[in-house]
Amino acid sequence: MTTGPGGIPAEPPRDRLIAKWVYFVEVASFTFQFHSLEQIQICLRFFREKLHPTSRRPDVRLEHYWQRWFEKLPQWLFEEPKRVKVVAALERAMNDFGERGVA
Repeated sequence: MTTGPGGIPAEPPRDRLIAKWVYFVEVASFTFQFHSLEQIQICLRFFREKLHPTSRRPDVRLEHYWQRWFEKLPQWLFEEPKRVKVVAALERAMNDFGERGVA
């Protein structure tokens, strides 16, 4: 599967008359942009973990081709007080966006 910058799967051209949702979550002086509720869930699972294994892969030199989008986030977001705020904001976003049925 081909992916664009940030590891987001490349999509075929779409009909511009069909609405596509974009979700924004602002927390800790940072604004997250998501293209699906599934992306929010993936990011939430990632931030719920306090420790993450290395994402380095051998013999890969072009980082933007192998890093997942949430591995490129600023490191200060993973400091414990901010990480807790991010988890709370993403949980709130899932509740708010999910209740409105905009998935």
